[in-house]
Amino acid sequence: MNALARLVLHIQKVFSLILLVSISLFCSVATADEVLRYNLGTSGSSIPYENAVDKDRAGILVEILPLIMDRAGIKTEKVMLSTKRAMLAFKTGALDFDFFSPGWLSQDEPAGDFTFSAPIIDITEYFITLPENHSQYHTIASIYGKTVGMISGYVYFDSDKFVRMDFQAESNLILALGMKRIDVIIMEEAAARYWSSIHNVDITMGPIHTAGKMALRVHNRHKDKLPDINRAIAELKKTGEIDRILNKYSDLLL
Repeated sequence: MNALARLVLHIQKVFSLILLVSISLFCSVATADEVLRYNLGTSGSSIPYENAVDKDRAGILVEILPLIMDRAGIKTEKVMLSTKRAMLAFKTGALDFDFFSPGWLSQDEPAGDFTFSAPIIDITEYFITLPENHSQYHTIASIYGKTVGMISGYVYFDSDKFVRMDFQAESNLILALGMKRIDVIIMEEAAARYWSSIHNVDITMGPIHTAGKMALRVHNRHKDKLPDINRAIAELKKTGEIDRILNKYSDLLL
């Protein structure tokens, strides 16, 4: 090989190396600048999780989310959608993540294009009635086939076993129960206690519908971010930050 040929080969190798490094750096910057879209609290009624209780308590998940994402080094953008539209947007990929409990899904549910993060907090949903109706609905079997109030757009793994009546938000569910438009509803415990006190409706917790862990449900196209997200969750638990936030809402989390 003559000197000119060796020089050309050397230049080609150097150029290839520079191109490879440039692509790597570009991808790193693109990943770092990537913004993940989510929807949270747009119903205005998901208290104390997605909406404020008062000026000092913005909502449990509202407070926890930025702590997780800041520690994980992930930028986010909140999108304002109704609950029903947000569920559809997640399915179609318009949203990148949401808060969700694996316990809300049926065991027969096909695997979706998402992965759950490490668990963040406990979450329990109940069948709820007025005290006068508790004896009629004290077991899940006694509720099968009955009309049950649920939130429009929410996922209920066993909704096919009931006659589903949808309401726009948690506040509406409690009001409907108090006005005897419906005898049984499904709602998370703390939200039910909050709205029952606001609307002055006496309620009774019936059988547990689901008891599980709230986590982040992340589209698999962002699965590479889960190690950082899970590390952030573990650190926040270890330092007591998540417990500190939960303690602020202890009057509702009985």
